[in-house]
Formats: sequence, structure tokens, C-alpha cells
Amino acid sequence: MLMKKGFVVIVGLCFILFSFASNSLMAQEATPDKTGTDGLPWWNDRTFYEIFVRSFQDSNGDGIGDLQGVISKLDYLNDGDPKTNTDLGITGIWLMPIMESPSYHGYDVTDYMKVEPDYGTNDDFKQLITEAHKRGIAVIIDMDINHTSSEHPWFKDAQKAGSEHDQWYRWSDTKPAGLGPWGEQIWYALGGRFYYAVFWSGMPDLNLSNPDVTAATHDIAKFWLDDMGADGFRMDGARYYVEDKDKLADSDGNLAWLKDWKGYVDSLKPDALMVGEVWTTSFVVSKYVPKSLDMAFEFDLATAMLNSAKSGTNGGVLPIETRSQKLYPPNQYARFVTNHDQNRTMFELTGDVNKAKIAASMLLTGAGVPFIYYGEEIGMTGAKPDECLRTPMQWDTTARTEDFMAGKGCKTNEAIFNVAAEDSDKASLLSYYRDLIHLRNDHSALRVGSFTPFK
Repeated sequence: MLMKKGFVVIVGLCFILFSFASNSLMAQEATPDKTGTDGLPWWNDRTFYEIFVRSFQDSNGDGIGDLQGVISKLDYLNDGDPKTNTDLGITGIWLMPIMESPSYHGYDVTDYMKVEPDYGTNDDFKQLITEAHKRGIAVIIDMDINHTSSEHPWFKDAQKAGSEHDQWYRWSDTKPAGLGPWGEQIWYALGGRFYYAVFWSGMPDLNLSNPDVTAATHDIAKFWLDDMGADGFRMDGARYYVEDKDKLADSDGNLAWLKDWKGYVDSLKPDALMVGEVWTTSFVVSKYVPKSLDMAFEFDLATAMLNSAKSGTNGGVLPIETRSQKLYPPNQYARFVTNHDQNRTMFELTGDVNKAKIAASMLLTGAGVPFIYYGEEIGMTGAKPDECLRTPMQWDTTARTEDFMAGKGCKTNEAIFNVAAEDSDKASLLSYYRDLIHLRNDHSALRVGSFTPFK
């Protein structure tokens, strides 16, 4: 017991950022403040919240979460009143895929300029932007341009002889040898040829080396930034956009393409955020920042923080925190504990709320920009398969399900861990997250300060 208490003290000392240059409060503005603090970008003043719209809140009773449902819960995230601390204090939202798609997850897009009908309309998205901005919340969206759905009109047309879209994908008359970046099949037979798909057959890779394809992705970016009002993008699968012969991930061409694409985004909206999913070691991730991406998710740090909370030891966090300060421009990386592709924190911590609080402490008092996966703040559980990581948000004790969960054996814990039960409980995980986020909002030292480890 004494060791556990000692560890909590050490965590607090190790992860509080000290900066005497600035100690001003960050007011929650009526619109997102894009000026930044101490010369750093605006996103360093943010705490982001990742939302899977399908599972967050249903507004019309069809059993599917939607954009109007997200709007209805914005006050839970941030009520826009700096005098209150009953909201979570969130100042940024990352929406998982919201474009039209045949799948439950939405990473295989069929129309890049249309909101998934299950979620609502383009006007619903614009309303979400307006309502979020009123509360000082910035909104970024998943940008899934490594591949399309196999049902996308481009891919269907590419299968026709003489199609203008033939070179929009990667084709081979014979099946090339070799496997993908993690040993998977990547070439699939279709119509007497083979097409390249790094993730699975239903998501054929776009040929982003083709200038016409790049131009089409520019149109997509312009639509969402200029016409729809998004504040930036989370770049899905950013390691795999451009292949150089046998180098299928992190190629020089990939870095160059993203650099050019970022330049285009900057020309449209200079303060737009591009945060990338570059799921690999920090030494590779850091090559993308800041020229090809504004920042990227720090997977090594996430693993270390979770291991530290599990074991009650340092878990290698301090060396990685220190390394990150050297590898990236000041504070230009996204910190998180788990996301939609990983077992939830509470599952990994076997339901231990105190350990979950330790994980939250490391997440929200460290350098970089914190991202919280929806439901982590209340202790939702979930383990692979993916469908069981994306179960409905637990607003109360009501057991909810989605069609995509059928037959997956998903286990949930809404009977104990839910917003209604935790909201007024000062000892709850939700209250702990809320207090930490407001503390971070109120003290610039925690958002943009320098990092000094205490041993």
C-alpha cells in the first residue's frame, strides 16, 4: 500500500510541467482561439476527444449514433462557460470517419463529399461545427485517402477497359511476390488482374503517385476545410500513401507526398491541423514532423504509460518522454493511452480505477497534445475484436447494442461505469478526468511548459 502511494507521488512529480514564463489562465473562447500560447500552435492549448459517431449518441431513435446526437452532448464535453467546471473541459474533437461508407467503421469511403446518411447530412455537420465553435471546441475529422472502398465509383470504373480511373489504383497483370508491411496478403485477383490493398481487399489503395489522384484529394481537403468548416484532419494510415518499389511503408516518396499535401492544406487554411497515424517507433514517427505532418501520435509513449499504470513502476515512461522532447519540435506530438484500434485502458488494467487514474495523470500532465478516446473518462471496458472496442457510450445503466456487435461476444460494464453514476461522485474516474482537464486548461505550464524529470 505504501509503495502504491509512493508511486502516485512520483508520477505527480515526474509529469507536472514547470514553466515560470507564463502562468495565465486559458479562457474558453466563444470561438476556438487559434493564436496559441508562448509561440506554440493553437493545438497545444487543446485537449482532444475522439468520437466514434455511430456509438456516441442517437438522436432519432433508430439505434445509430449521429451528428445531431453529438451536438446534443456538446455541453457534456464543454458548455462554453468558463465559470463552470461541471463539463469535461474538452477543447478539441476528433471525429472518426463520417463520410459515406458501406461499413460500420467508415474507413472505406464511397463518397468523400457526403456525410454518411446514417449520421445525418452535410448541413448537420455544419451545425456541429457552429455549435462546437460557440463552445471553443475545434473539430478535426478522419481523412482516409490511402484507399477507397471497393464500392467507390472510381474503383468500379477502373475495372472497365480504357477507363480514365484505371491508373487511379495499383494494378498488376500477374500477382507480385511478397507480403505486406505486417506479413499480410496485399494483392487481390479481380477481372484477370491483381490490385493492391494494404489493409484488406475491400479497401483498394489509391495510386497517390498519379497527379490526377492527388488533385482529387486536394478537392476533398478544400471541400472539408473551406465549404464544411473543419479545423483539420487526422491522417489515417499515413505510413502507406506512396510505395517506393518494395518499400511499402515510410518511403521517401511517402514523406515527400505528405509534405506537398500539407503545403496545399496550409495554402487553404494556414492554421489547419494535420495529425497523423504513423503507427511505429518514435524514431520513424519523428521523421514526419513538422514538414509532412504538424504532429503525430506517439505510440511508444502510449505503450509505456499503459505499462507503467499496469505495473506501478516507471515503465520506461521517463526515457521516452525525454526522448520525445529531443526528437520532435517543442511539444509537437499527440499523447494518448489507447484508441479505437486497441484494447481499452480499463480492460488492460483489469478494472482497477486507481490505476486508470494514474494513466490519466500521465496523459494529462505531460508534454504534447492529449487525445482521449470516448468513454475512457468513465472507465468503459473493451477488448478485441475491433467491434468490441467501439461499443455505445455509457450514459447510464442502460445496456445498448449495435448491429456491428452481433456475434462478437462484446462485454460492457455500464452497470457500474457510466456518466450518470459518476457525474456527482467526487471520487469517480469521470471527476478525476474532469479535474485534470480543467487544471490543464487553467495552467499554461501544463500545456506548453518545458519538461523536467524529477528522480
